[in-house]
Parts: sequence; C-alpha cells; structure tokens
Amino acid sequence: MKAWSAHPAKRAAVVGVVALGAVSLLGGCGFETRQQAAAVVNGKVIHESDVRETFDQLKAAKLDFAENIVVTALVAAPLLKDAVASSGSWKPDETYASVISSIPGATDTTKEFVEAVALIQSQKMTPADVAAYRADLKKADISVNPKYGSVVPSDQGPVYFTLGQQTPNWVKPGANPAPAATPTPAQ
Repeated sequence: MKAWSAHPAKRAAVVGVVALGAVSLLGGCGFETRQQAAAVVNGKVIHESDVRETFDQLKAAKLDFAENIVVTALVAAPLLKDAVASSGSWKPDETYASVISSIPGATDTTKEFVEAVALIQSQKMTPADVAAYRADLKKADISVNPKYGSVVPSDQGPVYFTLGQQTPNWVKPGANPAPAATPTPAQ
C-alpha cells in the first residue's frame, strides 16, 4: 500500500466526496433555512420573507412599524402567548380584530405580530404572566440575523429586550474631540 502523498488525484477525489457529503448533511439540517432567517426562537425559524411580507402588509394598512420592530415582536410573540395561555388573562380582542380586518389577506406571521402588539398594548398581563414571560425569555434560545443586531436584555418592559448593536467594551468615546479647523485669511 502506497502513502497518500503518492496519489494526489486519489486524495483530491476523497476530499471532494467528503466535502459533498458535508454540504448535503448541512442542507438536510436546515442550514439554508437558517441562513435566510431573520431570527430563530427555540428552534422556530422566523423567515426574512415573512418579516418583509408582514412589514409590507402593515405599511399598506398605514401602520408604521420598522422591520426591526417587526422582528422584535415576532421574537417575543410565542413567549408572550405562552405566558398568558395558562392564566387566560388575555385573548385576541377588539383591537386585534380591528387591525386584522384592516389588512386583507393577513398572513399568519402578520396575525402573530398583531396579536403580540395588541397583547402588549392591552396592559392586561398579570404580574404572574410577566414573571412567566421573563423566565421563559431568560431561558429561550434566541439567535438574530446580524443585520438586525443582537438581543440586548433590558429591565424595561413590555418585552424586556431590544434588538440592536451592543457597543463593545473596548470602544471608548474619544476624550479629546478633533480641533476645529482654523479659517485661513483670504488672499
């Protein structure tokens, strides 16, 4: 048996087969789907296309929400829904119904967004609901597409997190701003 170094063509063929196998395995695990995700919450993918469609449907209904707000509400939505499900403190109400009726052909994702926002605005979550939501939020596995930033925990309700850029601790604001340019006399 000869050493691998004696057969570069055979080695290249084996490496090629291994690489193709790895790509097919990644494809089978939802790699492509996760690449197109706006966020993933506890394994549930929120697709970029769904965020865009929800954004467009809201805009057409004259409801002005930025895409990062759409993503924020969609990340919080399943956790909020779980928190109030056990207590029954909130169910889709007239606000929800009114908004959904103003969006012809609302997608499930748009309905999920409207439900989360209507729940938050209703202010009907009990202290126990909020505690359950915050506990679920703390242990949730959330990843966000870098274009939206990252999950930044907050002590401020109603969602107790924001999506945005965290300033790395090694970035310090300049202590000495650049001096203003001195005008030169006209010649």
